[in-house]
Amino acid sequence: MALTLFGRKDSINVQKVMWLLRELGADYTLVEKGGEFGGLDDDEFKDINVFGRVPVLQDGDFKLAESNAILRYLVQSQPGGDAFYPADLETRARIDSWMDFGSTTLYPEFMKTFSQVVRTQPRDRKPGLIAMSARRFQMETLKIGNALDGKDWLFGENFTLADIATGVYMYRFYSMPVIKRVAQGRVERWVTRLQERPAYDEIVATRYAHMFAKGS
Repeated sequence: MALTLFGRKDSINVQKVMWLLRELGADYTLVEKGGEFGGLDDDEFKDINVFGRVPVLQDGDFKLAESNAILRYLVQSQPGGDAFYPADLETRARIDSWMDFGSTTLYPEFMKTFSQVVRTQPRDRKPGLIAMSARRFQMETLKIGNALDGKDWLFGENFTLADIATGVYMYRFYSMPVIKRVAQGRVERWVTRLQERPAYDEIVATRYAHMFAKGS
């Protein structure tokens, strides 16, 4: 059955799912919802997703929300998915831990920075908050650098969901103006490898100038 993804292309959590779909070579239809497209409060959408936010994946009659859950479903339902989520239970558990780290640790600090730099007019920005959230984000990415330790990916030679769930934030973090970044060689080389992947370049490393607050 054809896959349908509900969400907008500039949502970072939707990009996470689109990135994997592109890596898998899966055919899907994108129905843009949220942001300027609206529709999240429509009764029809609420019937699809009780959480009322994107992304949402529909596969036939099956509907699923929450980006990490969608990633896991796709790699277990689409051809070639086992390369991104090996069947070994211990490996899967470790990948899951990185996925949770991305959502519960990286995402909040990233969004604090992003909201201040992109969604706030320059005169209203809080430099102290920007500096603190950027510093905290980079303190957490040090853990990624430590895990890489000479490896190409978080699981050695294998690119997995762990790299997707943590790497999706990196293009915007490293391209945002204003913020101060410290050198993290391992992380920066990993980000370069991410950007060399056609799926990342096409889906994640895209312009977001339209998202800046008016007057920025």
